[in-house]
Amino acid sequence: MTIRYEVRSACLTGFTEEVERLGGDLDALLRKAGLTFEQYRDGETLIALNSVIRLLTQTSEALRCPDLGMRVAEHQGISMLGLLGKLIASEPDLGSAFKTARRYMTLHITTEHWRMQRHGGLAYIRRIEHYYGETQAQQYRELALRTYVHLVSEIGGSAARPRRVEMSHSPISAPRIYEQHFGCPVLFDQEHDCIVYDAKLLTQRVLPITAAAEGRIDEFLQRHLASLEDSLELQVRSLIIQTLGSHQHSLENVAALLGMHPRTLQRRLSSEGLRFKELLSEVKLKTACWHLQASTIDITRLSDALGYQSVAAFSKAFRAQFNASPTQWRKANGQHNLPSNVLHAVR
Repeated sequence: MTIRYEVRSACLTGFTEEVERLGGDLDALLRKAGLTFEQYRDGETLIALNSVIRLLTQTSEALRCPDLGMRVAEHQGISMLGLLGKLIASEPDLGSAFKTARRYMTLHITTEHWRMQRHGGLAYIRRIEHYYGETQAQQYRELALRTYVHLVSEIGGSAARPRRVEMSHSPISAPRIYEQHFGCPVLFDQEHDCIVYDAKLLTQRVLPITAAAEGRIDEFLQRHLASLEDSLELQVRSLIIQTLGSHQHSLENVAALLGMHPRTLQRRLSSEGLRFKELLSEVKLKTACWHLQASTIDITRLSDALGYQSVAAFSKAFRAQFNASPTQWRKANGQHNLPSNVLHAVR
């Protein structure tokens, strides 16, 4: 069974601006990477990770811009996370915000996760990939690291800078360029991709989300829902996926996001032969299958991210649908597809 790793096209936010600044042909670059403009323009579209890696690598070479990934990351912020961005910004301090992001980000990005360890007064934020064998991924990795640093500074203020950044690959830009982007020393050829902060920074208060950022989030959500306006079912499914981790996936909350009264939403779904409770269960279990197959996420963390009250409740619902526990289903459908040394490395 081949695992297909996909990312939301929102990860390319800012790509258009950088291509235009460099005088490139956006359509031609997308075609060369095997992407269409329709796939690219909708931030919610899932596109193959290898296509994104190819696009960034080919564009950086064609336009002679070795720091393209970091430049694109400068355009990305909390608004690209949609409702998850609001949830992160509502946390009292950066430590809590990190835990929330780590817990629920898996529902938005299936290709990686982040792990934090504290040691000697420092907080080590390690980026762990779930995809393997993709070559020439340096641009994508640098984009991911720079985006993370940018998000921290957005919710923590300009003083929320890392002590240093560690990259597992050799530099593809001049070292001074990296320091300009990250605002700190950058080490290369390290064991892991890692961002190092002062541990005391985790107690710093999260800045309230700006009206402009909140407006961008609302605009993004409405634009996405408008693209699904012909199907109430797709709108409801999309909102369930976005609100699962924050435990805001109730009928009342989904109806409010759609600008409806809960009874109105129930009535409209019923007219299409649908029930909210059944849609919710289906979305949860299909999302669970994807993560069990394509990642090594811990069952407890997955259960929480999907909005179940306990692991027992998750296992009961999963077994009722698939006649197997999540762990049994994963053994039959997921983890054997990854090399044992890789599995050990990410646990």
